[in-house]
Formats: sequence, C-alpha cells, structure tokens
Amino acid sequence: MIKKIVLSLITVLSFCSLAIAQNKQVTGTVTDVQGEPILGATVVAEGTTSGTTTDIDGRFALMVPADGSIVVSFIGYETKHVSVVGMTNVNVTLKEASEIIDEIVVVGYGSGKKISSVIGQVDQVKSDKIENRPSNNVADALQGQVAGLQIMTGSGEVNQTSSIRIHGIGSINAGTSPLILLDGAPISSSTLLALNQNDIASINVLKDAAATSIYGSRAANGVIYVTTKTGRRNQGEDVEVTLRAQYAMTSAIDPRITPMNSEEFINYRAASAVADKYGVYSPNNRNYNTYLNIERQKLISQYNIDMDTNVNWWDEIFEKNAPMYQVDLSVSGGSAKTAYYFSGNFSDETGILPGSASQRYTFRTNVDTKVNNWLRVGLNLGMGYTGASTADTDSTTGGLYVSNPVIAALITPSYQPLYDKETGEMLNFLTQTSAVNPLLTPYYMPRGSSRLQLNGSGYVELTPVKGLTIRSSLSADGFDWQPWSKTSPLTPSPTGGIFGSGSDTELYQRLYSWTWTNTAEYKFTLNDKHNFTALLGEETIYNSNTSTSFTVIGITSSDYINPSMGSEVSSLPSYGISQSASNSVFGHLEYNFDERYFFDVTLRNDASSRFAKEKRNAFFYSVGAKWNVKRESFLRDNETISDLGLSVSYGTQGNSDIGSYAYLRYLGASSAYDGTTTWALAALGDPNLTWEKQSILSVNLDIQLWKKLRVELGYYRRQTTDMLFSIPLAPSSGFSARAGNIGAMRNSGVDVTINYDIYNTKDWYINFRTTFNYNKNQVTKLWDPSLKTVSMGNGLYAWSVGDPYPTWEMPQWMGVDPNSGLDTWVSLDGGITTDFNNAAYVNQGTSYIAPYTGGFSITAQWKGLALSADFSWVAGNYVYNNTMYFLANGPVALNNGFNACTEAFDYWKEPGDATKYPRLDQDIQFDTRMLEKGDFMRLKNLQLSYSLPTHILQKTKFIKGLKVWIGGRNLWTVTGYNGLDPEAAEMGVDVDVYPNTRQITFGLEFKF
Repeated sequence: MIKKIVLSLITVLSFCSLAIAQNKQVTGTVTDVQGEPILGATVVAEGTTSGTTTDIDGRFALMVPADGSIVVSFIGYETKHVSVVGMTNVNVTLKEASEIIDEIVVVGYGSGKKISSVIGQVDQVKSDKIENRPSNNVADALQGQVAGLQIMTGSGEVNQTSSIRIHGIGSINAGTSPLILLDGAPISSSTLLALNQNDIASINVLKDAAATSIYGSRAANGVIYVTTKTGRRNQGEDVEVTLRAQYAMTSAIDPRITPMNSEEFINYRAASAVADKYGVYSPNNRNYNTYLNIERQKLISQYNIDMDTNVNWWDEIFEKNAPMYQVDLSVSGGSAKTAYYFSGNFSDETGILPGSASQRYTFRTNVDTKVNNWLRVGLNLGMGYTGASTADTDSTTGGLYVSNPVIAALITPSYQPLYDKETGEMLNFLTQTSAVNPLLTPYYMPRGSSRLQLNGSGYVELTPVKGLTIRSSLSADGFDWQPWSKTSPLTPSPTGGIFGSGSDTELYQRLYSWTWTNTAEYKFTLNDKHNFTALLGEETIYNSNTSTSFTVIGITSSDYINPSMGSEVSSLPSYGISQSASNSVFGHLEYNFDERYFFDVTLRNDASSRFAKEKRNAFFYSVGAKWNVKRESFLRDNETISDLGLSVSYGTQGNSDIGSYAYLRYLGASSAYDGTTTWALAALGDPNLTWEKQSILSVNLDIQLWKKLRVELGYYRRQTTDMLFSIPLAPSSGFSARAGNIGAMRNSGVDVTINYDIYNTKDWYINFRTTFNYNKNQVTKLWDPSLKTVSMGNGLYAWSVGDPYPTWEMPQWMGVDPNSGLDTWVSLDGGITTDFNNAAYVNQGTSYIAPYTGGFSITAQWKGLALSADFSWVAGNYVYNNTMYFLANGPVALNNGFNACTEAFDYWKEPGDATKYPRLDQDIQFDTRMLEKGDFMRLKNLQLSYSLPTHILQKTKFIKGLKVWIGGRNLWTVTGYNGLDPEAAEMGVDVDVYPNTRQITFGLEFKF
C-alpha cells in the first residue's frame, strides 16, 4: 500500500514539474514611438486570463507558456501580439491609434482598406477636430476642414442644423445634400445633429464617383461617413472610463450695424418729416432748422417720447454669456472575443434670445463579438431625446415685426422705454412700434418642440473559408418630432388691452427608414503580388414619413393652453403620409499589382418606387485607376519624395430625391364646400418622369516631400443631365408647374490640401494645414433650349444659361443723382431712369453660393501643452442685405417709427452730394444697392489644453489621464459685409436673421 502511495506521489510530482517546465517568466518594457515608457499598459498571456500591467517605467513581469505569446495593449494605442518563443525579455513599442486610423478607411460596403490603396477622393477628419467642442452641431466642426466640403451654419439658434454641400449644388429641384452614413447605416441630417460629438472616432468625406458609386442614387451629392468609437479586444480586466465636463458661455456675434441713439433718431425722423412735408432737404436752407424743430416737437408730443430714455435694445434682447453645461461618460474595453463601448451624454444650453433653451440626452452602445473563427456579430445602437424652447422669430401682427426679437433689437427706437417710469415694471407693450415687448414673448407666445431619436444597426458576418466574408446587416433610423406654438389670451393687443383669446398649434411627425444589406466579399492574392477583391451585394430600403397638424383657438385660460381648452378648430386639420422604397444590386471588383497599380470597377442597378414601373430601374457605374509611383524602383530610395500617387476615375450617378409620388396624378382634399370636404386633382404627375443623371470625372495627385510636406491636388467635372425640375405651366392648366426631366447643370473645380509638419520631435510638434476649393457652377440648359434667362418670379433670382444657380437678378442701381437726390437705375431701353417702374431687371451673374471656400489650421504642442486654431473662409458670393431696407429708409422711419442705423446718415441733402441713399422723402427699393459681397473669414475654433504627465498621475493609483482646456468658437470674423451675419443669411437674403454665436468654453477630462 505504501509503495502505491509513493509511486502516485512521484507521478503527480512529475506532471507538476512538467507543467512548471512548460511556463516561464517573461519580463520586459513597453514604450511609445518616442521611447517614453507607458504606464498602465495591459500585458496578457494570449489564450489565458493571466495578465498584468506595466509600472511607471513601463516594466512588467508575467508567467507565460514557453511556446506562447503575449498581447500588449493600451487605450489610444495599437494592440500588439508578440511571440515569446525562446525569449525571456521582450521590449515592445506601441504606436498611437490615430496612426492606425490614418492607414485604414471604410469606403463602400466591404472591409476597410489602406488609404494608399483608395482610388477615389476621400478625406478624413479625425476625432481631435470634433470632440470637446462647445457646439452640439457635429457638422459645424467640419467647416473648413475638407477641400470641397462647404458647411454653412445658418443660425445661432439652439439645435440649428447646417447646410452641407460637396463640390457645389448638383440639382435645382431634387435633393442636394450628401448621403450621411453612421457606421455604414444611412441616417438623416437630424440624426447627425443628435450625435454626441465625443462618440465620433472619425469622419470620412467621399467626393467622387469611384468612392461613392457603390452607394447608388443616394450618394449623388457625395457621402459623409461617420465612424463611432468602439472598444478594443484583449484588454483583459482593463476597462477605460472617460468622464468629461464642459461649461460654455454663449453670446451673439457682434453686428456690423450700429442703431441710432435717441437724439440721432429723433433728428433723423424729424428730417424725414421736413423732407416729406416741406420739400426741404438741406440744413443750409434758411428755414430748415425751424422746420426741424417744429417736426421734432410734434413727434415728441404725438408719441409721448421721453428724450432722457436711451435704451440699447440689442444689448437688452440678446443674452450675454448664456450658459451651456455638458457632461458625458463613456466606458470601453474588451475581452479576447468581445469589444464594447458605452456612453451617455447630457447637455443643457440657454440660447441667446429670450425663451430659447435646449436640453439633450444621448446614449450609445457599440458591441462587437467574435463568436468563433468563422462567426462575428455586432450591434450599434444610439438614442437621443431633445426638448427645446425657441424664440418666436416668425410672428407678425398688423404687418409689423411684432414679436421677432432679432428685428426688434434693431428697429425699436432707443427712446422706447423698457420699464414703466412710475411702477418700475417691465412694459408689456412697446408703444413706439406697436409691438409686444420681445423680452416677454416667451410668456405670451411660447414656442418649443420635443424630439425622440433612435438609430441602430446590427450585423451577422460569416467567414466560411479564408478570404470570403458574407455579411448581412439591418439598420433603422427614425424620430418622432412634436413642435408646438401657443399664444396666451393675455397677449397685449396693438389696439390696447389684451387679445382675450389664445391659440394652440400642434404638429406631430414620425419619420423612419430601414435598410437591409447583404454582401459577399472575397479577397485573395496570387503569386504574392496580384491582389484581388470582389464584392457582390443586394440592398432594400424603405422610407416612411407621417405628419399631422391642427390649430385650436378660443382658449380663455392662460394657465392651461392646450388643445382641449379651445372652443373651435381654426382650420381643417392636415394629415400627410409619404412612403417610398428602393431595391438595388451591386458589384465591385478591385485589383492591384504589387501595391503599385490599382484598378477598380463598380456596377449598380437601382430601382425606385418614386418612378413609374417602366422608368423605375437605372444602371450606374464607375471605373478608376491609381498609380503608386513611389513603389517604382526609380523612386523607392528617393529621400526627397516620400510618397507620390496619381489616380483618375469616371462614373455615373443618379438622383431620385424628389417627392414620393411626383410621377402620379392624384386627388387631394380641398376646401370645404357647404360644410363638406371636397376632393380635387392635386397633381398632374408625369409617367415619363425618370432619374436625374450625373457623370463625374476626377483626377488626383498626391505627393509627400521629406516626410513632412503633403500636397493633395484634385480636379473634378460633374455634369447633371435630365435634371428633375418644376416645369412652369400655363395658368389655364390650373397648376403653376409639374415635375419633369429637363435642363442640365455642370460643376467643375479643383481641390487643394496642404499639410506640413513644421517641427516634430520628442517634445515638440508644430503643424500647418490648409484647404482650398474652387467650384464653377453653371446652368447649361433650361427646359426650353431657346431660353437663356428665366426669372424665378420673386424679384431676386433667375435661372440663367452660363451662370451659376441661382443667379441674382434685380434692377441695376446706378447711384443717387447728385442733382436731384433721386435714385437711378438702368432702364428697359438701356438708358438711365429715375422711375423704378421703368427699371430693367439685370442678371448679375453672381450667386449667394460661394465659388471659393477653404480653411486653415495651426497646431502646436509641447509635451502636454497643446494649442490649436482652426479658420474657415468663403469668397466670391453675394448676400442681399435686406435688413438695411428697414434701417436706412427715411419714409419707413417717419411712418412706422422704426429705428435707423448710423449708416443712414449718408443721404442726399443738396445738389452736388455724392451719397449712398436718396433724399429722405424717397423710399429705397429692392435693387443692387443692397447686394453686398458675402466674403468672410472666421476663427472657427481655438483651444488651449494641458494633459498632466503620467508620472504624476500614477501616484493616484487610479487616474490614467487628466486633461484641462479652454476653448473658443467663432471668436473673430473678418468681413466687409455690413449686415448681421453673412453666414446666416438664408438663401442669401439677410432679413432678421438669427446671428451665429460666439462661445468660450472650459473643459475637464478624466480617464480612469
């Protein structure tokens, strides 16, 4: 028995010694590319749960199988797998993750590819240009960052979206916005606005056919591809927690308009009365001062003006240093099989106008799991809720801008008091302009909305054999939006007292879409140099948009302003539903030889329900080639030229972004007759309506010198034919227009991007980057080939062959006649006239869309201290300064009591005067006098940050990173424009525009 026990012990000890012999201790250090040790890097024995972290010197020690390997990772750096066979000491160098992101981009439906192998025009904006910005508008941060990408933020209102164009405007009546993809799934522009910018890893901008044709008709205007952050596998127990907090102060950008003070305006208004009543204009007239004093006293007496009052209404109405608070928390990490990223964000923003505010909540979950060697699944899910109250910038009463606080800040005369002189209470009604006090409109006329946003995508990916990837993904995007507008029965009336009856307008909209995409991609290599990628796919898209609205009136309670309190519905409730679907099949083939010569072909067939069955299908394609010249033997060892590539592509696209039923003749509800709803023909339709088509040529050159200076040059030519257009009809048809395929348009231009690493050492990094785009837009054909110019009927724009769309068209102002003080214009017969009714409408050949756009940025970093400045600019566009119609118009000041600006003093007084404005008894007209250059350059973002060194943070045992920063947005603007804001002018017309905002922000970021 004892013998058996001894033998058993020997056997067990033998196995133990064998197990011990199969493991060994591995030591080493982990450093970055500068040789600095990385504290807290995770080192795991691959295939086990055994792991450790590095100390302050980057050192580690770990028991590892003798024939195994280790996995070394750290948040923000690449993950490295290192074999330890025959080794007991290992030194590992990790690259920053941003370097890896630079190498791989996602273009099309397949897996990512190296930037050096991309044939199409693709520009990438990294997260450092997007995150930690005070604006909740992601698109706003892209302004000036990408050549050929024009971003215009048209308002400083909370939750304001931006217009986005890539390489100009490609259509007149069809959609002109790019396709926006979130992790490969299509989303709406409102979803982009609801994104937490700190969740974004990168944004790729796809600009030509080689890059976009795989997406079909949706990508007719380019693609914005947003990639959100993900976790990283093999992090062991190392979970990164990031906590950010920001506080910002928001103010309106200073106007370039100076309203008159009380003394100036009473004299200007009295001078207008003298001109109107006595025909006396010159102060040198012996009776002028007598008349002026008479009219001045009449105005003071008639309107009960207190000349001791001098209110700066701009400063009273626009909030200074309105607060914004934002906090977000993210958690990321990953096991050997699963990577995850979770985040939540809350922001609370007060607007710059009375009653404007917003609260936003966002949540994101990104999970990716490698179930086994051949199966991978993932889910990306985002949710957001925004509740907002907005200033009333629309309402008018009696034809005046009663409750619009923007125009009220300019036209309210300074002698209009804000408070009652006896009681000290704020006045409800402004007697000088017959207006509700704009500071009280949030109480009397509240406006607001709520929006619930949901977007997500899930996928299953199979790899049955090496090189073959079969993927099926289902994505959805949608929102419920409920704007409302209320009027209290206590609202002051222009005739005195109160209205006594309130109203409530409610709108509900639900918009959603889903996309199901199935692809099979096969990659293989022959003889180590012939690399092939083939992809086949099918995609189905469904869109639905439902809305309803109604207005109830007769609400008598100011405490309960809701639909149930109304006595009647003011008009017939509206209801609308729109649905559309499309189905596509596509294929893509890539080939490259030795990473030197690249070729690709894309084919796609789209079918859309927005066209009749016979016109539903359209075929599109692209072909491209690229030559990586640096790989040639004659350049391979050249130290001056670090990189050189030349590419060319040509392809076709389609555009179906019109109404869902434009091709149909259908009935619609009409006005009630004898109490009964009637039905009538609502649209003529056209069964021959078909796809708008585009052909795009692109040539690109990319060169890098001395591994420091990179220059990217691109030329493009984008031709639109069979343009989807509203064709004017004769009045006898009963319709003003119908949709049709007519006309043509061309965009051609150049992109230039220059990136220069001025200084790059262990402690210092200085970089300069600039972008430039010139885009020439031309209408090349109208619906009638004999037509060259057609007025758009609004007295401002025209379609003109050979000119950009839209071109300005209006009477050509020729100045003020120095003898008579009357305005002069080009007449119908080509002469000069002082009769506006005889003035000719002249095509100006210019547009509100800028042909020149760009930006530049400067980045400087010394150890943990970093400074960055981003500028954006536009040039060559013209803006119509309609605001000056109110602020430099003598009769308007006299008859309506609207304040004027100091520029209005430049009016004619006596023969020989050379002035901008006519004598004061003459109305100014809508002509080219108000058409001004819209050029501007803006300091878009400025940020100074400091990151504490790791050797200090390691003493805390749990803080891995600490960063503080101060930043600014829209801090400085250079422009010759004399209106409120050249960027905010909607459709190029500046009238009571909501000016953009200036922000100062303070931020703090912890990593645990």
